[in-house]
Amino acid sequence: MTRLTTLAEGPTELDRVWNLRRRYYELFLDDYNKSIERLDPVLVELCRVRIAQLVESAFDQSLRYRPAAEAGLTEEKVQALADYPTSDLFSRRERAVLEFTEQWVIQSSSISDEDCIRLQEHLSVEEFIFLAKALSVMDQFARTNSAFRVEASSTVSPNLPDFTVRPHAA
Repeated sequence: MTRLTTLAEGPTELDRVWNLRRRYYELFLDDYNKSIERLDPVLVELCRVRIAQLVESAFDQSLRYRPAAEAGLTEEKVQALADYPTSDLFSRRERAVLEFTEQWVIQSSSISDEDCIRLQEHLSVEEFIFLAKALSVMDQFARTNSAFRVEASSTVSPNLPDFTVRPHAA
């Protein structure tokens, strides 16, 4: 259960928490959804789930980005995220993006010019800009959900139309 003592109306716990500031929630999720759709969906999902792991957002870990699955991302690969530096499941491009993502989440003030140049060996300038925007909204959303302790979900908010519930382990 969320840490908040007062909740708004809504179909899911996420909605009941964020609807306390309904207009902000609408604006934020509009920006969130537009920001993540600008990038390769597999990269987005790998980064989104890794952020959720790092900031311990049970809610964000409980969802999957449908376009990523449609593009071929497997649950096996998602489950191997913590081992991305050495796992054969990840490409050099994915490793570079995930390394940058971790640095973004853990200590963004330590990102150097060299880090950005190294990442741009794998991303175009446009992709780099879109990645920075996507990381900012995914990080903000996951940290807020973690701070409010929004629980893992068995249903998806209608405000997240491109998401589905994570498949359960067999």
